[in-house]
Amino acid sequence: FFYNRDLLFEASKSIWLHGTIEISVIVIAGCAGMVMGNSILFPKTYSRKVSFLKGAKDGLKIVVSTIPFFIIAGFIEGFITRYSNMPVWLAMAIIFSSLALIIFYYVIYPIILNKKHARQIYTA
Repeated sequence: FFYNRDLLFEASKSIWLHGTIEISVIVIAGCAGMVMGNSILFPKTYSRKVSFLKGAKDGLKIVVSTIPFFIIAGFIEGFITRYSNMPVWLAMAIIFSSLALIIFYYVIYPIILNKKHARQIYTA
């Protein structure tokens, strides 16, 4: 429909302004549920109850970490997306900075923390 009316780029730009963060954190919140399910299916040496409680705690940490990003996505949707006539470079800057923020917080930062934690364990 948008392609036939030559509005595909404008529609995609408007959707991805807030959708970059929103869709990413929806997927991450779904992964939190998979963490809980994984703890039930594969309890390792724990009882299923203890494993589920550990998985629920870990999953809840992940879900809570998405709340600020939902708020940011809501702010972008409510106050920035409505300016559909903004320059393309500004829209792309917002989209790619949102993507960079998500990648940093959920991919790069955990790797940095893991290396720092591993270094502390081996030096102690």
